[in-house]
Amino acid sequence: MLNAGLAVLLAHLEQIIVKLRITFYEFIELSMNFVIVGTNFISDTLLKAANTLIDFNLYGVCSRATTSGEAFLAKHPKNTQAKIFTSIEQVCQDEHVDAVYIAAPNSLHQLYAVQCLAAGKHVLGEKPAAANSAELAAIIATAKKHQCLYMEAMMTTHLPNFALLQQAMLKIGTPRKFIGQYSQYSSRYDKYKNGERPNTFLPQFANGALVDLGIYPLYLLIALWGAPNSVHASGVLLDTGVDGAGDVLLNYHDKQAVISYSKISQGDNITEIQGELGRIRIEAVSQLKKVEFIANNGERELLSQPFDEHFMKYEVDHFMQMVTQKAPQSDINTHQLSVEVMHVLDTARAQLGVVYPNDKAFETN
Repeated sequence: MLNAGLAVLLAHLEQIIVKLRITFYEFIELSMNFVIVGTNFISDTLLKAANTLIDFNLYGVCSRATTSGEAFLAKHPKNTQAKIFTSIEQVCQDEHVDAVYIAAPNSLHQLYAVQCLAAGKHVLGEKPAAANSAELAAIIATAKKHQCLYMEAMMTTHLPNFALLQQAMLKIGTPRKFIGQYSQYSSRYDKYKNGERPNTFLPQFANGALVDLGIYPLYLLIALWGAPNSVHASGVLLDTGVDGAGDVLLNYHDKQAVISYSKISQGDNITEIQGELGRIRIEAVSQLKKVEFIANNGERELLSQPFDEHFMKYEVDHFMQMVTQKAPQSDINTHQLSVEVMHVLDTARAQLGVVYPNDKAFETN
Protein backbone atom coordinates (compact mmCIF):
# COMPACT_ATOMS: atom_id res chain seq x y z
CA MET A 1 0.00 0.00 0.00
CA LEU A 2 2.87 2.34 0.87
CA ASN A 3 4.59 1.72 -2.46
CA ALA A 4 1.33 2.23 -4.36
CA GLY A 5 0.68 5.48 -2.52
CA LEU A 6 4.22 6.64 -3.19
CA ALA A 7 3.83 5.82 -6.88
CA VAL A 8 0.63 7.91 -7.08
CA LEU A 9 2.37 10.79 -5.30
CA LEU A 10 5.36 10.65 -7.64
CA ALA A 11 3.09 10.58 -10.67
CA HIS A 12 1.25 13.61 -9.35
CA LEU A 13 4.54 15.44 -8.73
CA GLU A 14 5.67 14.61 -12.26
CA GLN A 15 2.49 16.20 -13.67
CA ILE A 16 3.14 19.33 -11.60
CA ILE A 17 6.73 19.54 -12.86
CA VAL A 18 5.57 19.21 -16.48
CA LYS A 19 3.04 22.01 -15.96
CA LEU A 20 5.71 24.19 -14.33
CA ARG A 21 8.02 23.60 -17.26
CA ILE A 22 5.31 24.60 -19.72
CA THR A 23 4.52 27.71 -17.69
CA PHE A 24 8.23 28.61 -17.53
CA TYR A 25 8.76 28.24 -21.26
CA GLU A 26 5.56 30.14 -21.97
CA PHE A 27 6.90 32.96 -19.80
CA ILE A 28 10.25 32.94 -21.60
CA GLU A 29 8.43 33.05 -24.92
CA LEU A 30 6.23 35.96 -23.84
CA SER A 31 8.97 38.05 -22.22
CA MET A 32 10.71 40.66 -24.36
CA ASN A 33 14.47 40.40 -24.79
CA PHE A 34 16.08 43.82 -24.42
CA VAL A 35 19.61 44.97 -24.99
CA ILE A 36 20.70 48.18 -23.27
CA VAL A 37 23.22 50.16 -25.31
CA GLY A 38 25.30 52.35 -23.01
CA THR A 39 26.21 51.81 -19.38
CA ASN A 40 25.67 55.26 -17.87
CA PHE A 41 23.50 56.38 -14.93
CA ILE A 42 20.33 56.65 -17.06
CA SER A 43 20.78 53.00 -18.09
CA ASP A 44 21.05 52.08 -14.40
CA THR A 45 17.86 53.96 -13.62
CA LEU A 46 15.94 52.42 -16.50
CA LEU A 47 17.06 48.87 -15.71
CA LYS A 48 16.06 49.14 -12.05
CA ALA A 49 12.63 50.31 -13.16
CA ALA A 50 12.24 47.81 -16.01
CA ASN A 51 13.14 44.92 -13.68
CA THR A 52 9.84 45.57 -11.88
CA LEU A 53 7.97 44.59 -15.08
CA ILE A 54 7.25 40.87 -15.40
CA ASP A 55 7.58 40.71 -19.21
CA PHE A 56 10.89 42.59 -19.38
CA ASN A 57 14.02 40.48 -19.79
CA LEU A 58 17.51 41.98 -19.97
CA TYR A 59 19.03 39.79 -22.63
CA GLY A 60 22.21 41.80 -22.93
CA VAL A 61 24.13 45.03 -22.53
CA CYS A 62 26.29 46.70 -25.17
CA SER A 63 29.42 48.58 -24.15
CA ARG A 64 32.69 49.30 -25.93
CA ALA A 65 34.62 47.29 -23.36
CA THR A 66 33.70 43.95 -21.78
CA THR A 67 34.93 45.21 -18.41
CA SER A 68 32.49 48.14 -18.36
CA GLY A 69 29.66 45.77 -19.30
CA GLU A 70 30.64 43.47 -16.46
CA ALA A 71 30.83 46.40 -14.01
CA PHE A 72 27.35 47.53 -15.07
CA LEU A 73 25.80 44.09 -14.62
CA ALA A 74 27.52 43.65 -11.25
CA LYS A 75 25.34 46.48 -9.93
CA HIS A 76 22.22 44.53 -10.92
CA PRO A 77 22.26 41.07 -9.27
CA LYS A 78 19.11 39.99 -11.10
CA ASN A 79 20.83 40.49 -14.45
CA THR A 80 24.32 39.10 -13.98
CA GLN A 81 23.70 36.34 -16.57
CA ALA A 82 22.93 38.82 -19.33
CA LYS A 83 25.06 38.75 -22.44
CA ILE A 84 27.75 41.38 -23.06
CA PHE A 85 28.09 42.86 -26.54
CA THR A 86 30.97 45.13 -27.53
CA SER A 87 29.53 46.47 -30.80
CA ILE A 88 26.16 47.42 -32.20
CA GLU A 89 26.79 45.03 -35.09
CA GLN A 90 26.86 42.10 -32.66
CA VAL A 91 23.52 43.22 -31.24
CA CYS A 92 21.98 43.45 -34.70
CA GLN A 93 23.19 39.97 -35.68
CA ASP A 94 21.70 38.24 -32.62
CA GLU A 95 18.31 36.79 -33.60
CA HIS A 96 17.20 36.55 -29.97
CA VAL A 97 17.20 40.34 -29.47
CA ASP A 98 13.67 41.78 -29.63
CA ALA A 99 14.27 45.38 -28.64
CA VAL A 100 17.08 47.81 -27.98
CA TYR A 101 17.24 50.73 -25.57
CA ILE A 102 19.77 53.24 -26.89
CA ALA A 103 21.43 55.38 -24.23
CA ALA A 104 24.66 56.01 -26.14
CA PRO A 105 25.96 59.57 -26.73
CA ASN A 106 23.49 61.78 -28.62
CA SER A 107 25.77 61.85 -31.65
CA LEU A 108 25.29 58.08 -32.08
CA HIS A 109 21.52 57.89 -31.60
CA GLN A 110 20.66 57.95 -35.31
CA LEU A 111 23.46 55.63 -36.39
CA TYR A 112 22.59 52.97 -33.83
CA ALA A 113 18.81 53.31 -34.21
CA VAL A 114 18.92 52.92 -37.99
CA GLN A 115 21.17 49.87 -37.76
CA CYS A 116 18.96 48.19 -35.18
CA LEU A 117 15.70 48.98 -36.99
CA ALA A 118 17.12 47.71 -40.28
CA ALA A 119 18.00 44.47 -38.48
CA GLY A 120 14.40 44.05 -37.32
CA LYS A 121 14.88 45.24 -33.73
CA HIS A 122 12.42 47.60 -32.08
CA VAL A 123 14.08 50.72 -30.68
CA LEU A 124 13.46 52.79 -27.58
CA GLY A 125 15.80 55.73 -28.15
CA GLU A 126 16.85 58.03 -25.35
CA LYS A 127 16.10 61.72 -25.75
CA PRO A 128 16.93 63.68 -27.80
CA ALA A 129 15.86 61.25 -30.52
CA ALA A 130 18.75 62.35 -32.75
CA ALA A 131 21.21 65.21 -33.23
CA ASN A 132 18.96 67.02 -35.73
CA SER A 133 15.78 66.77 -37.81
CA ALA A 134 17.46 65.11 -40.78
CA GLU A 135 18.72 62.29 -38.56
CA LEU A 136 15.30 61.87 -36.96
CA ALA A 137 13.68 61.65 -40.40
CA ALA A 138 16.09 58.84 -41.28
CA ILE A 139 15.16 56.96 -38.09
CA ILE A 140 11.43 57.24 -38.74
CA ALA A 141 11.80 56.25 -42.40
CA THR A 142 13.80 53.16 -41.41
CA ALA A 143 11.25 52.17 -38.77
CA LYS A 144 8.44 52.40 -41.32
CA LYS A 145 10.38 50.55 -44.00
CA HIS A 146 11.18 47.61 -41.73
CA GLN A 147 7.88 47.70 -39.81
CA CYS A 148 9.56 48.12 -36.45
CA LEU A 149 8.59 50.35 -33.56
CA TYR A 150 10.65 53.43 -32.82
CA MET A 151 9.80 55.56 -29.79
CA GLU A 152 11.67 58.45 -28.22
CA ALA A 153 12.32 57.63 -24.58
CA MET A 154 10.88 60.76 -23.00
CA MET A 155 9.57 59.49 -19.69
CA THR A 156 7.55 62.55 -18.59
CA THR A 157 4.56 61.97 -20.88
CA HIS A 158 4.14 58.39 -19.61
CA LEU A 159 3.98 59.25 -15.92
CA PRO A 160 0.57 58.89 -14.23
CA ASN A 161 0.80 62.53 -13.20
CA PHE A 162 0.98 63.63 -16.84
CA ALA A 163 -2.49 62.21 -17.49
CA LEU A 164 -3.73 64.03 -14.39
CA LEU A 165 -2.08 67.22 -15.65
CA GLN A 166 -3.84 66.90 -19.01
CA GLN A 167 -7.20 66.46 -17.28
CA ALA A 168 -6.56 69.49 -15.07
CA MET A 169 -5.83 71.90 -17.92
CA LEU A 170 -9.51 72.88 -18.04
CA LYS A 171 -9.24 74.22 -14.51
CA ILE A 172 -7.04 77.16 -15.56
CA GLY A 173 -9.51 78.36 -18.18
CA THR A 174 -8.06 79.88 -21.36
CA PRO A 175 -4.30 79.17 -21.24
CA ARG A 176 -2.03 82.19 -21.68
CA LYS A 177 1.51 81.48 -20.46
CA PHE A 178 3.82 78.52 -19.98
CA ILE A 179 6.96 79.17 -17.92
CA GLY A 180 9.21 76.11 -17.84
CA GLN A 181 12.48 75.98 -15.93
CA TYR A 182 15.18 73.34 -15.63
CA SER A 183 18.45 74.73 -14.27
CA GLN A 184 20.76 72.21 -12.67
CA TYR A 185 24.42 72.92 -11.94
CA SER A 186 26.30 70.12 -13.66
CA SER A 187 28.52 67.90 -11.56
CA ARG A 188 30.95 68.04 -14.48
CA TYR A 189 31.09 71.82 -14.79
CA ASP A 190 33.82 72.20 -12.17
CA LYS A 191 35.95 69.79 -14.20
CA TYR A 192 35.26 71.92 -17.26
CA LYS A 193 36.37 75.07 -15.42
CA ASN A 194 39.56 73.27 -14.37
CA GLY A 195 40.51 72.66 -17.99
CA GLU A 196 39.00 69.22 -18.54
CA ARG A 197 36.54 68.65 -21.38
CA PRO A 198 33.73 66.31 -20.24
CA ASN A 199 31.56 64.87 -23.03
CA THR A 200 28.54 66.77 -21.77
CA PHE A 201 30.10 70.04 -22.94
CA LEU A 202 31.36 68.88 -26.33
CA PRO A 203 29.61 69.43 -29.69
CA GLN A 204 31.08 66.24 -31.16
CA PHE A 205 28.76 64.34 -28.83
CA ALA A 206 25.80 66.55 -29.84
CA ASN A 207 25.47 67.86 -26.30
CA GLY A 208 24.57 71.09 -24.56
CA ALA A 209 22.18 72.37 -21.92
CA LEU A 210 19.17 72.72 -24.25
CA VAL A 211 19.13 69.12 -25.48
CA ASP A 212 20.06 67.77 -22.06
CA LEU A 213 17.80 69.76 -19.71
CA GLY A 214 15.76 72.31 -21.66
CA ILE A 215 14.17 69.51 -23.67
CA TYR A 216 12.12 68.40 -20.63
CA PRO A 217 9.89 71.48 -20.25
CA LEU A 218 9.96 71.91 -24.05
CA TYR A 219 8.63 68.37 -24.65
CA LEU A 220 5.93 68.89 -22.03
CA LEU A 221 4.94 72.19 -23.64
CA ILE A 222 4.61 70.76 -27.16
CA ALA A 223 2.80 67.65 -25.87
CA LEU A 224 0.20 69.98 -24.33
CA TRP A 225 0.05 72.90 -26.80
CA GLY A 226 1.51 71.57 -30.04
CA ALA A 227 4.10 73.28 -32.25
CA PRO A 228 4.62 77.03 -31.82
CA ASN A 229 4.24 79.69 -34.51
CA SER A 230 7.71 81.12 -33.88
CA VAL A 231 10.86 80.47 -31.85
CA HIS A 232 13.39 82.97 -30.49
CA ALA A 233 16.41 81.77 -28.52
CA SER A 234 19.32 83.40 -26.70
CA GLY A 235 21.89 81.93 -24.39
CA VAL A 236 25.39 81.58 -23.01
CA LEU A 237 27.89 79.68 -25.18
CA LEU A 238 30.90 77.96 -23.70
CA ASP A 239 34.23 78.06 -25.50
CA THR A 240 33.68 74.49 -26.73
CA GLY A 241 30.75 75.75 -28.81
CA VAL A 242 27.80 74.31 -26.86
CA ASP A 243 25.28 76.22 -24.78
CA GLY A 244 25.72 76.29 -21.03
CA ALA A 245 22.43 78.13 -20.42
CA GLY A 246 19.68 79.83 -22.35
CA ASP A 247 16.09 80.88 -22.83
CA VAL A 248 13.72 79.97 -25.64
CA LEU A 249 10.65 82.12 -26.29
CA LEU A 250 7.85 80.34 -28.17
CA ASN A 251 4.91 82.26 -29.54
CA TYR A 252 1.44 80.86 -30.21
CA HIS A 253 -1.60 82.58 -31.65
CA ASP A 254 -3.12 83.45 -28.28
CA LYS A 255 -0.52 82.41 -25.74
CA GLN A 256 3.22 82.41 -25.05
CA ALA A 257 5.83 80.14 -23.54
CA VAL A 258 9.38 80.51 -22.28
CA ILE A 259 11.80 77.67 -21.58
CA SER A 260 14.64 78.62 -19.24
CA TYR A 261 17.47 76.17 -18.72
CA SER A 262 21.06 75.94 -17.48
CA LYS A 263 23.85 73.50 -16.67
CA ILE A 264 26.05 76.25 -15.20
CA SER A 265 23.67 77.51 -12.50
CA GLN A 266 21.07 76.07 -10.14
CA GLY A 267 17.38 76.98 -10.03
CA ASP A 268 14.24 76.11 -8.07
CA ASN A 269 12.96 74.40 -11.22
CA ILE A 270 9.33 75.35 -10.91
CA THR A 271 7.17 75.22 -14.03
CA GLU A 272 3.88 77.11 -14.28
CA ILE A 273 1.07 76.89 -16.79
CA GLN A 274 -1.01 80.01 -16.38
CA GLY A 275 -4.57 80.59 -17.51
CA GLU A 276 -7.31 83.15 -16.98
CA LEU A 277 -8.83 81.22 -14.03
CA GLY A 278 -5.66 80.08 -12.29
CA ARG A 279 -2.38 78.26 -12.76
CA ILE A 280 -0.85 74.80 -12.51
CA ARG A 281 2.43 74.65 -10.57
CA ILE A 282 4.82 71.78 -11.25
CA GLU A 283 7.84 70.80 -9.18
CA ALA A 284 10.62 68.92 -11.03
CA VAL A 285 9.24 69.12 -14.56
CA SER A 286 11.01 66.00 -15.83
CA GLN A 287 9.42 63.77 -13.19
CA LEU A 288 6.27 65.77 -12.35
CA LYS A 289 6.94 65.15 -8.68
CA LYS A 290 4.27 67.55 -7.47
CA VAL A 291 1.47 69.06 -9.56
CA GLU A 292 -0.81 71.62 -7.94
CA PHE A 293 -3.68 73.83 -9.14
CA ILE A 294 -3.80 77.34 -7.69
CA ALA A 295 -6.94 79.35 -8.41
CA ASN A 296 -6.85 83.11 -8.83
CA ASN A 297 -8.40 83.48 -5.37
CA GLY A 298 -5.49 81.56 -3.82
CA GLU A 299 -7.26 78.25 -3.22
CA ARG A 300 -5.00 75.24 -3.82
CA GLU A 301 -5.67 71.69 -4.97
CA LEU A 302 -3.06 68.93 -5.06
CA LEU A 303 -3.43 67.06 -8.35
CA SER A 304 -0.50 64.64 -8.36
CA GLN A 305 -0.17 61.10 -7.09
CA PRO A 306 2.76 60.12 -4.81
CA PHE A 307 6.09 59.93 -6.64
CA ASP A 308 7.26 56.46 -7.73
CA GLU A 309 11.03 55.92 -7.51
CA HIS A 310 10.82 53.54 -10.48
CA PHE A 311 9.45 56.32 -12.67
CA MET A 312 10.99 54.99 -15.90
CA LYS A 313 8.95 51.78 -15.79
CA TYR A 314 5.94 53.48 -17.37
CA GLU A 315 7.66 54.31 -20.66
CA VAL A 316 9.15 50.82 -20.90
CA ASP A 317 5.79 49.20 -20.18
CA HIS A 318 4.06 51.37 -22.80
CA PHE A 319 6.78 50.61 -25.35
CA MET A 320 6.36 46.86 -24.82
CA GLN A 321 2.59 47.17 -25.15
CA MET A 322 3.03 48.96 -28.47
CA VAL A 323 5.38 46.24 -29.70
CA THR A 324 2.97 43.49 -28.63
CA GLN A 325 0.11 45.27 -30.42
CA LYS A 326 2.30 45.66 -33.52
CA ALA A 327 1.62 49.40 -33.44
CA PRO A 328 3.51 51.43 -36.07
CA GLN A 329 4.31 54.06 -33.44
CA SER A 330 3.48 55.11 -29.89
CA ASP A 331 0.18 56.90 -29.45
CA ILE A 332 1.75 59.02 -26.68
CA ASN A 333 5.29 59.81 -27.82
CA THR A 334 4.27 59.95 -31.46
CA HIS A 335 6.69 60.45 -34.32
CA GLN A 336 5.06 63.82 -34.99
CA LEU A 337 5.68 64.96 -31.40
CA SER A 338 9.36 64.04 -31.73
CA VAL A 339 9.54 65.86 -35.08
CA GLU A 340 7.98 69.04 -33.63
CA VAL A 341 10.32 69.03 -30.62
CA MET A 342 13.36 68.44 -32.83
CA HIS A 343 12.36 71.30 -35.14
CA VAL A 344 12.36 73.69 -32.17
CA LEU A 345 15.72 72.34 -31.00
CA ASP A 346 17.20 72.86 -34.47
CA THR A 347 15.80 76.38 -34.72
CA ALA A 348 17.00 77.36 -31.27
CA ARG A 349 20.47 75.89 -31.82
CA ALA A 350 20.82 77.78 -35.10
CA GLN A 351 19.95 81.05 -33.35
CA LEU A 352 22.34 80.26 -30.49
CA GLY A 353 25.13 79.36 -32.90
CA VAL A 354 25.49 75.77 -31.66
CA VAL A 355 26.65 73.54 -34.52
CA TYR A 356 27.31 69.82 -34.27
CA PRO A 357 29.58 67.76 -36.54
CA ASN A 358 26.45 65.66 -37.16
CA ASP A 359 24.83 68.69 -38.80
CA LYS A 360 27.70 69.05 -41.24
CA ALA A 361 27.74 65.32 -41.95
CA PHE A 362 24.12 65.38 -43.11
CA GLU A 363 24.68 68.53 -45.17
CA THR A 364 27.31 66.70 -47.24
CA ASN A 365 25.18 63.58 -47.77
